[in-house]
Amino acid sequence: MPDAIDKSTKAVSSAHNVLRTLKTSDGEVRVSGHHSDTSLRLEISLPGSGSPNCCETTFHLEVIEYLVERIGCAGLAKFVNRFEEVARVLRSQLLSYFRPEEFKGKRLLDFGCGRGASTFGMAKLLPGTEILGVELLPERVKTAQRIAALQGIGNIRFLCSPSGDQLPEKIGQFDFVMLSAVVEHLLPRERQIIMPLLWSAMKEGAAIFINQTPYRYFPFENHSTGLWFINYMPDKLAHFVARKWSRNETSKYDPAIQKSLNWETHLRGGIRGATEWEIIRNLTRGKKVEAQILQPRPECARDRADHWFVRTGQHRFQILKNAAAYTFRIADRVLGTVPSMRVEVVIRKQSGQRYPS
Repeated sequence: MPDAIDKSTKAVSSAHNVLRTLKTSDGEVRVSGHHSDTSLRLEISLPGSGSPNCCETTFHLEVIEYLVERIGCAGLAKFVNRFEEVARVLRSQLLSYFRPEEFKGKRLLDFGCGRGASTFGMAKLLPGTEILGVELLPERVKTAQRIAALQGIGNIRFLCSPSGDQLPEKIGQFDFVMLSAVVEHLLPRERQIIMPLLWSAMKEGAAIFINQTPYRYFPFENHSTGLWFINYMPDKLAHFVARKWSRNETSKYDPAIQKSLNWETHLRGGIRGATEWEIIRNLTRGKKVEAQILQPRPECARDRADHWFVRTGQHRFQILKNAAAYTFRIADRVLGTVPSMRVEVVIRKQSGQRYPS
């Protein structure tokens, strides 16, 4: 998997051979490697960005060439960085709740997989698991399928959803479902339709993983606007404030979404996150008794608050993080929620009931 590293061009070892230099209208990618390496080194230079974005990837050269042709140098940089982030989050969540052997011979649905960052990460982590990536946009599905073919990955396949509130036909039942940075991009009406469909596609005892979704009532809205307290505002006021005062000094925030006159565009962009109980309510259509929020395996963390604490890099601001973890622990035990900046929850299906599609 790609592992982004902040290094300058001078750090390239002489032991690496420059294999290819790829130039496009939006930048340049220098690909280097060595016959004894299992990975390639990329130096991605974008106009006006200063030092190159340097990273390593296990993708074949043919995949890099395809991605540069398909999405350009800027798209490649985002794709590679996304892989690093996703790999870290998925490994931590998956293996903190289940042992590797529990995934062998099972089926996993990666819903909203995009170009496959999460799917490829799980395919490498769980080689004995059959993984199906489902995505709404055909262009992204085509890209993911091509990467899988070039890489020769045999335990994954990709399908396109017919619409935002439907699943592909005859996909069968799953032991695990993954929604990585997906829930916040579903419109409210879509959450009420697609989430029960995902629940109905889960076997009894199956688990659904939610991660990287902003917590709906966290004081700081970090996903779309970079503003404080906008999460507490009614929609009309939040729309006005987002358009007028959203931060756009970094590439993290999309000005085209921030300035949109259409509130639904902001919702699609992810301005409204979710909570554990909203997710459960949508999954089960209000039958909360059918869902169980899981705690991590004891050998990984004592509870969800501890899991959050370990992942934050607990050595910095330790007193504050200890206090936050203590508060989260109480909130989880009393209210069933860990109100951190992002929702990370694993929910088990306790009923075999299926809902009509």
